[in-house]
Amino acid sequence: MTPLEKSILATVAYHDIFDYPLAGFEIWRLLIRAREFGSEEFSAGEVFEALHGSRELKGKLGSRFGFYFLSGREAIVAKRLRRKKLADRKWKKLRPVFRLLSAVPFVRGIFVSGSLAMENSKEDSDADIIVVARAGRIWTVRTLMTFATAILGVRRHGDKTRDRICLNHYITDKSLRIPFPSLYNAQSYAHLLSAYREDDGIFRRFQEENSWLGGYLSNFGPSELRSARASSRPRGLVFLSRIGELMLAGRAGDGIERALGALEGRRIRKDPLFRSAGGRITIDEMQLEFHPDSHERFVIPEFNRRMEDLGLGEFASQRDSGLNR
Repeated sequence: MTPLEKSILATVAYHDIFDYPLAGFEIWRLLIRAREFGSEEFSAGEVFEALHGSRELKGKLGSRFGFYFLSGREAIVAKRLRRKKLADRKWKKLRPVFRLLSAVPFVRGIFVSGSLAMENSKEDSDADIIVVARAGRIWTVRTLMTFATAILGVRRHGDKTRDRICLNHYITDKSLRIPFPSLYNAQSYAHLLSAYREDDGIFRRFQEENSWLGGYLSNFGPSELRSARASSRPRGLVFLSRIGELMLAGRAGDGIERALGALEGRRIRKDPLFRSAGGRITIDEMQLEFHPDSHERFVIPEFNRRMEDLGLGEFASQRDSGLNR
């Protein structure tokens, strides 16, 4: 097979792990790069030509309703369409919640990730989000977001996951780069959606500062398409947010931030999950990440195994992003 055919097959096989067939444009946008191929890039036209005309791919891929999948896996097309409808329903329910959360002081952006961003939701799926806080107020934002989502009845807690919000990742507007590169994270962040139409371009800055995704995805680049579902922040709620920021500014706000960081930091470090194998919890003033049991620990080995089975050994050396051992 040609390098392009191999990349196409690897990309479809990766998403097959999630029962997620891909449209032709998605294959081009998410095309996995093999390091042996260097910086070679492929146009959308070349990808479509290979999908339609490659003899090598014909026996390995099937297509239905414009989606491509591994041969024999046509059943996942109906599953994706069904999950797309569930994701649409969840978006309809959560969009007003995102608008209300714009009243939380010091929040500079909310990015939707996981199954909701992929439009691959199950009935009991929650909404994973990355919250961008103003630098110097990350612990304050975490406390306020926890309180706000609890009041609104949408905070994920225990077994309550359906249509809830999972607050598992915070970064700041001065630390937009995620320092944990891997194929799993590259694919995850390539699917991110912005919850708001950002006037200050925070979402585009996030894409630009995480250019390392291009080391895994041949055609990664900033895209306005990833803001297609974004809502505007109501002016009245933005005004309330600014009032809250004035109240929590200066030395008083700094003292509250330090106290919250010390108190919550001690509590988190004492949790048995803090060092649990197969996950990662990061706590500092630039990033709070709570993934004690990451799906990455299953996805990366499974992808490597599939690459060997498909004779694509050049793709089979993927490593996780530094999970606890």
